Amino acid sequence: MFKKNLYFFLTFIIINFSCYPAKAIKNEIIVKIDDNIITAYELKNKLKTSIILSNQELNQLNIDKNKGRALAYLINLKLKTNELIRYKVEIDKLNVNKQLLTLSSNNLNEFKKKFKKFGINFELFENELKVETAWKQLMFRIYKNKVKINQEEINKQVLNYVQNNLSITELKISEIEINLDKNSNYKNEVDLIKKEILKNGFEQTAYKLSTSASSKNFGNIGWVNSDSLAPEVSKILSNLKIGEISEPIKELNNLLFLKLTDKRISKPNEINVEELKKRLIDQKENELFNLYSRSHLSKLKNNSLIEYK
Repeated sequence: MFKKNLYFFLTFIIINFSCYPAKAIKNEIIVKIDDNIITAYELKNKLKTSIILSNQELNQLNIDKNKGRALAYLINLKLKTNELIRYKVEIDKLNVNKQLLTLSSNNLNEFKKKFKKFGINFELFENELKVETAWKQLMFRIYKNKVKINQEEINKQVLNYVQNNLSITELKISEIEINLDKNSNYKNEVDLIKKEILKNGFEQTAYKLSTSASSKNFGNIGWVNSDSLAPEVSKILSNLKIGEISEPIKELNNLLFLKLTDKRISKPNEINVEELKKRLIDQKENELFNLYSRSHLSKLKNNSLIEYK
């Protein structure tokens, strides 16, 4: 019964939220994705949400500046929603509620009042969180057997550290990751991100613009062993002071900005080896799941008919 209700709920999202409210220009279709649609109302709501949550002024200039990214996000959201319905994924309501409490600084009523003040449909925002949470669950279900961790390599890292009595440098990192398509202008994208960071700060920019899974945590990745990072990334971070932001890093089709938020040195007798091992494994698993997630979404996009009205 629960799964049937869930299926109905997600189907309701596609049919009704895309058409909400069902009158006049608010119902104007701007993009069609196979049998799904995005309306002008949804785009307007997403734009206002992004602008308000990133503490920008709600004006036409910011609306025009953010329109492309907001529309791209909604297209991805519709593709994800279709896939969730196809796989009949159950929504983890507890996880969604925790995210809402974190975003609202444990004051959900005031958070909702802010949305109402600016005429933003809170249900659409809540739906975004539901879809993103369920999408992570789906990626785990599909790819968990493909995510292979080289235990020998992990053990070597830990053993090498202990045997050589070396200290471990752990870095607390935040990121902004931007997917670049073939039509993206690299310089323009870099300039846009830098301006956003300067105006709204790194964390708000990550929440608003980053395409990484860490965006919902304002770009926060957490503590990372510097030895587990790619050499070029480790070198870049080693030259940063706490609070500083890296120059843009180009990785395949992604643009990456990193911020060093904290740093600590641990000695062997001060660290739990099993805890270290678990952190290394978790980090590697997250990297692989993010990779599979981007690949899966890209395939969905390539196999869908997307028409701009």
